[in-house]
Amino acid sequence: MPVEIRIFDPPEEQAPTFRSVGRCTAATELTLVERHWTPGYFTLTVPDQARHAPELVPGRLVLVDGAFWGIIDDLTLAHDSGGEMRTLRGRQLKGLTQDRITIPPGATAVTGAQGYDPVNGSTETCMKHYVSANLASPTLPARRLWGLEVAEDLGRGVAEDKYMSRHEILSDVLAALGEASGLGYDITPDLTRHTFRFDVVEGEDHTALQSDRTRVIFDLDRRTAQAQTYEEAGSDARNLFYTTLAGSEFADEALTVSYVRDGEEEPVGIRRRETHLSLSVDAPEPGSEYDELRRLALIQAEQYRTAQSFTCEILDGRYVYRRDYRVGDLVTCRNRGWGVETHPRLTEMQTVWSASGVRHTATFGAAPLSVFARLRREMRAR
Repeated sequence: MPVEIRIFDPPEEQAPTFRSVGRCTAATELTLVERHWTPGYFTLTVPDQARHAPELVPGRLVLVDGAFWGIIDDLTLAHDSGGEMRTLRGRQLKGLTQDRITIPPGATAVTGAQGYDPVNGSTETCMKHYVSANLASPTLPARRLWGLEVAEDLGRGVAEDKYMSRHEILSDVLAALGEASGLGYDITPDLTRHTFRFDVVEGEDHTALQSDRTRVIFDLDRRTAQAQTYEEAGSDARNLFYTTLAGSEFADEALTVSYVRDGEEEPVGIRRRETHLSLSVDAPEPGSEYDELRRLALIQAEQYRTAQSFTCEILDGRYVYRRDYRVGDLVTCRNRGWGVETHPRLTEMQTVWSASGVRHTATFGAAPLSVFARLRREMRAR
């Protein structure tokens, strides 16, 4: 069945409307990846002679299957035995958060000293603060994403959260705050008002443990999944954290404390896996350094847990994606033969359209770190 791809020019100050420039239904290959905490991506291939295919160029927005919004970044033109083909690659629209770094909202120039931008409040308050300060209503007008509105703050996530940032990529800040609280986020266009809307995504509980909503259970026996992979990856896990308060003039004078996660005892012997963190604390009151350093260390410690993930190739029929469940929801994954039953969050959904039909592959929980993610984590810990 052909999938509809609608093509738009985004609104800008000089042309403040979403302008429809075409509709294409000739894609021969199409892959969408939606993620909860970080931006997903898409790739699509169409014959270059197809109707409106030439309108698919970098910088334009696409609405795929009436639900997935993306922005085109890359274009490849190729000529082979199948003729001239056009391949596009891009990001979920929430990937616009990858285009800004965090700078203090009072900064009026790119030169001179710039400190940290600290914020206190609920996780949602913290996330929306950084989006407002760096994308929706920044001090420097050139940094503004025209038409972006930040939805009302409902105080979701951790009630008393904190964060301090300096020159981090905005999407990385949102991921760090979201992963610690369960909140994702999205940016969606309003074609009627010609605006973009940023909001957090809380997710619903559809596990077998509740009865208020539809229970969504992915199980080979129930024929709701046709392939499953369960993985526990402990090679990057750590359980003892030597944490240094950054900012001392001399390294040997810096305050260093060791921590374990709440509820865990100090590991010993072969089970002890240490790492070092260097963390900046935002202008603590005298005597409060220990409390704030511990709080930040325990947040970082969550990134060093054993990664547990469940991947399912979904059998469509009993549950319909986006109707019965969405990215960010909690569901149940079960394989009685392995003795495994988990109630994880749907963190990624891959949808592939091809000549053989549509295939959904869902990832639940935290997948093992990639090489680049591992390096990025280590850089933040220094």
